[in-house]
Order: sequence, then C-alpha cells, then structure tokens
Amino acid sequence: MALNNGYSSFRQEDGKVIGRIRTGVKAAYPAVGEQDYRFFVEPLSPLPRGYDDARRLGFTGFMSRIGYDCSFFPSDKEAWKALEEEWAQCLVLFTPALRNNKYFVIDDVQKEAEPLAMDDDVAFVPVPVFDADGDPAFDGDLNKFCWLIAEGKPLPGLSRKYWDRNQLPPFVAAAFRTPDSKRKQYVFFSPLSEDTFRQVIISEGGAYFGTDRRELGWRVVDLSAPELHSRIVLCRTAPLCFIPQSVLPFLREGRAPVPEDCNLLRLIGGRKGRVTGRSAAVQKAVKTDASQPPVKEKADAQPAPEAKKADAELKAKAQPAKRSQEKPAPKKVRAQDAAEAKPAPAPEPAAPQPLSETAFLDRLVRAAKSRGLLYTTKDLINFHTALKVSCLVILAGMSGTGKSGLVRLYADAMGLPREQAVMIPVRPSWMDDSDILGYLDMKNMIYRPADTGLAELLIEASRHPEKMYIVCFDEMNLARAEHYFAQFISVLEKEEDPVIRLYNPSLMPRIYNSAAYPAEIPVGRNVLFTGTVNVDESTYHFSDKILDRANVITLHQGKFRDLARIGRAEPETWPELSAAEWQAYRRSADTVSLTETELDFLDALNDALREGGVGGGIGYRVARQMGRYLLNIPEGTEFTREDGLDCQTVQRILTKLRGSGEQLQSLVAVDETGRLTGDAAAVLDRFARLSPFSEARKVLLRKARELKLYDYTF
Repeated sequence: MALNNGYSSFRQEDGKVIGRIRTGVKAAYPAVGEQDYRFFVEPLSPLPRGYDDARRLGFTGFMSRIGYDCSFFPSDKEAWKALEEEWAQCLVLFTPALRNNKYFVIDDVQKEAEPLAMDDDVAFVPVPVFDADGDPAFDGDLNKFCWLIAEGKPLPGLSRKYWDRNQLPPFVAAAFRTPDSKRKQYVFFSPLSEDTFRQVIISEGGAYFGTDRRELGWRVVDLSAPELHSRIVLCRTAPLCFIPQSVLPFLREGRAPVPEDCNLLRLIGGRKGRVTGRSAAVQKAVKTDASQPPVKEKADAQPAPEAKKADAELKAKAQPAKRSQEKPAPKKVRAQDAAEAKPAPAPEPAAPQPLSETAFLDRLVRAAKSRGLLYTTKDLINFHTALKVSCLVILAGMSGTGKSGLVRLYADAMGLPREQAVMIPVRPSWMDDSDILGYLDMKNMIYRPADTGLAELLIEASRHPEKMYIVCFDEMNLARAEHYFAQFISVLEKEEDPVIRLYNPSLMPRIYNSAAYPAEIPVGRNVLFTGTVNVDESTYHFSDKILDRANVITLHQGKFRDLARIGRAEPETWPELSAAEWQAYRRSADTVSLTETELDFLDALNDALREGGVGGGIGYRVARQMGRYLLNIPEGTEFTREDGLDCQTVQRILTKLRGSGEQLQSLVAVDETGRLTGDAAAVLDRFARLSPFSEARKVLLRKARELKLYDYTF
C-alpha cells in the first residue's frame, strides 16, 4: 500500500515486527529551516519477504513521528537523551515499510514491554492472541473457540494490519476466564507433529489456520509465571504476543490432543460429572454448520404406537380361524405397558440463541446496502458505539446526508416495530419540556400529554424493560435544546435510577388519569435518545451543557458517482432484538478506561485549549465517557482504537472549539502554504503514535480557514 509520510512515498507491509532502539541518533532536514532526528531500530522478529538486509541495516524512524517537534532539540546529545529516557528501555512494535524501494523505515511505532531478562541475541517469534472471553463471536466460551480452530473455521480479531500471511505461527493463543477466576488464562494451540501451522489465510471473515484436527494439541500457559512473565511479550496495542525462540521447546512440553467434544473447560476446571457430547456452545455451532452429516437413528429405537397397533392386527389375522371363535380371555395390562403405549411428548423447541454484536453489525451493514444508502462502515460502527455509552447521540451535517435515515436504519436492524422507534420533529416554538411531554391541567385535574407521543413511549418502555426503544429528535436545534430538553439533560446522565417527572407526585391521588400517566417515569437503558441537527441561519448552536453530555457525529458524505453502483434489494426483516441482547454488547469499568499516554494527550490538549481561550476545556465527565467509548469499540472490525480516539477527539472536544480569530489565533491557524499550524495541531503531532487523527486534523483545518475568511468560527 503506497502512503505519504511527509518525506516521501513508501510501501507499507502487512503485519507487525518487534524490535529495540539502537544507540544514537542522526540529524535530518525534512524542509528548509527544520531539523529532525533519525533513530534506528533493530528488528527482533521475522520480517516480510524482501527485507533480509533490514536485519543487518536496521530500520529508520523519525522523532517527529513519535511526538517530538522538529527543531526542538539543540543537539544530537539532547535528542538521544530524551529518546533513551522514554523509548530506549522498551521493546517497540512497528509496521515495516520500504521508502523509495531502498530504505527500510518504520510506521505506526508503539511502545511495548520492558523485559526484565533479555539476552543480546534474543530472537522473538510472533503468536496470534484471540480473546475467547471478550469477543462476542466466541460467546465468551473457550470450548467454542476450540471447536472453531479444530474445524478450520474463521477466527475474527486478526487482520493483515497485525499479521503477515507469509508467517506461519508455531502457536495460536486464546485468552479466557474460568467462572471461579478473575484473572485471564491462556491456552496455546499447536500442531502436535509439525513445528508450525501449515497455512494462514486472512480474509474479511477472519483468520484461518491450517492443520489436521487429529493432530491439534493444547496446553494452558500461565504468562504471569516468573520464568515466562519476564520473557514473553504480551502486546498491549495488538492481538499478538512475542515468544523467544529459546522458550518454544518449553511450551511444546506437556501438550495434549484436543478432545473430540472440544470441551477444554471440563479438563481445565476439573468439573465433576461426565460429558457425553459436545458442550452447549459447540452444539450451537454444529447446528449452524450445514456440512455436518445427518444424525442416524438408533437401531434399538422403539416403534411408534401406530406401528405397534398395525403389527398386532397382522398377527391376529395370521392365527387359525378357531382361535378367532374362542372367547378372548381378559388381558391384564401392566402399568409399564400402558406407559409405553402413550405417545412420547414432543420435544421442546430450542431457545433462540442471542445475537452476537458482530452479527448485529453485519446485519446493519447489509440493511444499509439493501436500501441503497451511502453510509461508510466506520460511520455505522461509530454510531453504534456511541449509542452504547452516551445518553444522547446527535447526528450533524448538511441537509440531505441521511441523518434521520440512519436512525431509522438502526431501528430496522434491531427489528423494532414502528411504535418502538419514534421520530419527533422539533418545532421552533418549543420553550420547555411540557412541549414534548405534556402538562398538568390543574383546573380539570387531568394530565394532558403532548402530541409528540414521548410520554406514552417512556411509560410503555418502563413497563416493558425487556424491549428496546429509540427516540429521535429531528432538527433538534430548531429550538433551544437547553430549554425543552433541560430535564433530560440532568436526568439521563445519572447512572442509577434516572426518573423523568411529569408532575408533583403528591398530586397523584387527585389526578383522574394518574394510572395512565404516573407522576414519575423511570427511564432505563432500554431507551436510546438520538437527535439530528443542521447548521444554518435558521438554527441555534448548542451550549457546552449539551456538548458535554452528547456525542456529536458528522456523517461522511459519499461520492455521487457511487449512487450509480448501488443496487437496491428487497429490505430484509429480522426478529426483534431484546434489551438483554443489546445490553450484552455494552462493557463497563469502574475506572477511567484510558491508558497513561491517552491521559497525557488529554492533559496536553486541555492545556492548549485553556491557553487558547476556550472556556471549559475538557472535564472529568468527558474523559470518563471517552474511556468508556474506547472500551466499547466492537472487536474484530475495521474500526480500531486509533479510529475511536480520533472520533472522540472530534465529537467530544473539538465541537467546543469556537470563537473569534483574536481568541483562537494561537490555537488553530494555517500558514501561507495552507499547512495546518497552531497549538492544537502541535498536540496532535506530539501524540501521533496514538492515532493519525485524520478527522481531527480536517476539523482543525476547516476551522482555521473559517478564522482566516470570517475572523470567527462556530
């Protein structure tokens, strides 16, 4: 893949390589008046084809690509001192690349472990690591993962971004938790008679590892053991671990063949009782596999009652005639015979299996294509992830880009009937929440609901917590959202027992229709709140009170040329997604789910915003919700944590970047050549190792041009 890294174009390879930084830096001059420094990385794991010389020469990286500004260091000595303190003591993970078909360079470099025991001549071997406990595709079941790899089925979670298909791994690892353990354990699968898997295929469906099921072995490996913890590198930024070649013989010891029923948990956990067949997860997978042979009937199966009766009649006709003239003797019927004569009860239908998050996202993408809609997959995943963590998701953009259509599409993919997905057109005259909920008629002592139907939907949702509901406020900023949506703003951010109040609870005994319209309505997580906005002369801008609590997503507009290639199809209909299934997609954590580097990024950006005169900056609420968003990014998709951090920077932080040119001139600007400058862009450059921040840079560039043209931005 050809890219442009600012110095020249280069070809980026598949897969990741681990290495360490060599001593020393050299000055480089990317442009007139700018001084950068090159550093050098020694690879310690297998390289792509055609990179043999890189083992001897090493790879080159630039300090401006890992967070250091150009012309920042006065000398080589100062540059190496900073690099040594922060990077040289760690192993680094990077994507290999070739510049000008001549120079070996690194891309997307990340810091990994600080090994406690590492020889100078250590050589690592990469091993894919799958999260059998956390990936919805495996239903949290190690046994299902075992069956998939044994049968040669696709394993989601590994892409070409992380793995070079020409590399054949000696092991494939799966992380799991037993019911009685909070700590993750790891099972290493490997061929018993070969050193590596025979083949690796990576496609859109996942990764396939070629081996003979009968030759597949396994063993549990405790990566926290002292002899392994200091040597095996479990990556924090990729689904990989790197194992020293000297450790491979140890890992091959004690392997056992995978059992026929693939029930590893029975063997690992030492559970009592005998398992007579495949585990539940494996049985579910077998049912969905059309290639399985049909089940044969047992040879000693009892005939049906009708067959017994017909057989008895044939025997009676075959008896001599005189026997038919005799008076039949009374026949005693045993209770056991009577019980056998009764027809067997019909088997109960199998309970429907919950829909995995990956399957739901596939359904959402198919729904968009069948309706001829030009949504990008990343926009769909971004919207889905924001709904999981935000009390309000707002879709922004120019009129006609399909904002309200996306909400309807999402409701259709959930299988919701129309009464559970309500579109509420906002009116410019709305002043408070009585315009959307209703009001109490004190003269007639009756509650009069608004014609929006919102009160009825909330009451219905509170009475049916097993169902999902979605509400969309269309053209949300035609009126002041801070006025008519005020009660929702303060209520929906509550983690426990949020309640919308229609009127004073003390008046309930006197209200004639209080049974239909109670004073307070509990609002559960089975109700999703969304909105759409257009930004023009007829609308209001949101205050920080709204922006602090909402994810504001600007949809990407597709090319008109693509309209001609879109093929519409008959829309599919799906069974309704239950609240329990949807809630299972959400992940929660007691702490802020951000890494230390990501927190440093927020601190640096917060300082830049405050120095630039932006009021409010980044609050604790925004930081917590950003961490929750990153934690809830669906695994096994093309939407990565880097993409998520970029989107959250735009949706939660840069939406508040507005003001006059005098106020923001130090924060965002463009030079004479049109290149983005300013303190905000400098922070993005400094933390480029976290994300390319491509969307954030586009927003900053647009705002800088607005400042240059109009002397203000909104």
